Amino acid sequence: MAESVSTLRAVLHSLTPGEVRFIAQRDYGQDEERHSRALTSVIARGGRFELGEDWYPYEVVELGAHTLVPGHAREFAVCTLLVIAAVVDGFDLSTTLPDKFQDRADDYAKLPPELQQAILAAYVAARL
Repeated sequence: MAESVSTLRAVLHSLTPGEVRFIAQRDYGQDEERHSRALTSVIARGGRFELGEDWYPYEVVELGAHTLVPGHAREFAVCTLLVIAAVVDGFDLSTTLPDKFQDRADDYAKLPPELQQAILAAYVAARL
């Protein structure tokens, strides 16, 4: 699990302001600024969510991990990695990782190899 945590942190710290903004807008642009501030805090903590962040920013993270938008593979991958980490940490008690993997497998196959590898490694580390 340590390797997937360091991968998550590296990817989080490589996010551009535009990528953070895209993720923050995933709830149809609703409360974009609030989501963005909360997401920035999660990034600063290396991807760990805290009590009370189930809506801001977790809602947009879940939405971002649910759909691969053309041209936004990194955002999709980051959101997926955050969801996996949230499940492993016990923050997300409603997502079932085997179901998530099966539902999104076609999207994962469309990602660049390095993002595919990071996601697959995170699932393996989570003992999918």
